[in-house]
Amino acid sequence: MRYDCVTVSSALSACANLTALRFGKEIHGFMIKGGISSDHYSESALIDMYAKCGNVVSSRHVFDLMRGRNEVSWNSIISAYGNYGLIEDAANLLEEMEKEELKPDHITFLAMISACSHAGLVKEGLRYFRIMTEGCKIAARMEHYACMVDLLGRAGQLNEAMSFITSMPFKPDAGIWGALLGACRVHGNVELAEIASKHLFELDPQNSGYYVLMSNINAVAGRWEGVLKVRSLMKKRRVQKLPGCSWIVINGKNHMFIAADKDHPDCAQIYSLYETLLLDLIEAGYVPQAEVVYPPLSSNRHHVCDFFVAHGYENERIPISHRLDA
Repeated sequence: MRYDCVTVSSALSACANLTALRFGKEIHGFMIKGGISSDHYSESALIDMYAKCGNVVSSRHVFDLMRGRNEVSWNSIISAYGNYGLIEDAANLLEEMEKEELKPDHITFLAMISACSHAGLVKEGLRYFRIMTEGCKIAARMEHYACMVDLLGRAGQLNEAMSFITSMPFKPDAGIWGALLGACRVHGNVELAEIASKHLFELDPQNSGYYVLMSNINAVAGRWEGVLKVRSLMKKRRVQKLPGCSWIVINGKNHMFIAADKDHPDCAQIYSLYETLLLDLIEAGYVPQAEVVYPPLSSNRHHVCDFFVAHGYENERIPISHRLDA
């Protein structure tokens, strides 16, 4: 069986999702040797792979070497800059795209609004949304509304985000309510969080992440009855929270980590270094926020809280028994 551009694009997409830069580079070399480096879709997937692996410079290099770029190519590089909040670069690329008489589509504007969201530029995001819907007559899709809610939510404009949701021409999905709930957690708006979580528990009742978010919002606000209510609902619906994990590849070897585990052979050194870094942070003026700091460092589940208490942050402590993600 021979490979084609779809095969290569799929392999590059896998590398992008896993941020496997080394393998992505190998496939890039394979494309050059195999004579398929001039395929628009493969090259666009290559741009996306480099960007998601944190190498925007290589993304731009691939784009600049492309011949006969199409809408997919332009959308890939605009998204690459947009994901890093480089709105000026993304805007310049949009202008260049229009100069080449290529019309931006719904994906282009999604990338631009997303760039504004990452950069915290509310006015610019609203402007691109109006250009899309009013100027280019492109109907906004669910993902555009979700991005706008995220944009307004990140900026703390939660009431405006709620108004945006209620003005939608179709019923909001879990992605939109999830964006609002996440913003409510950051800005401590319990009332809107209650509304968002109610919809989420109906739309996606088995997603443990929403329950954890709502529980932590209640805990930070001192609403322990709300915490117990969320826990009871999880128990009733038999929702289980799977532990999150992270990993890194060093010299071809995978190193996987789960919070508070001791499976890694170098865990003692890792935790020791972690404590040193925490001390350096405190000396540099960092003040831990209880709602975002909870990494258990040792077998003692109160270790981190005790660590900060020992250095004068006793008021920052949250009872671990009230934290769902404990």
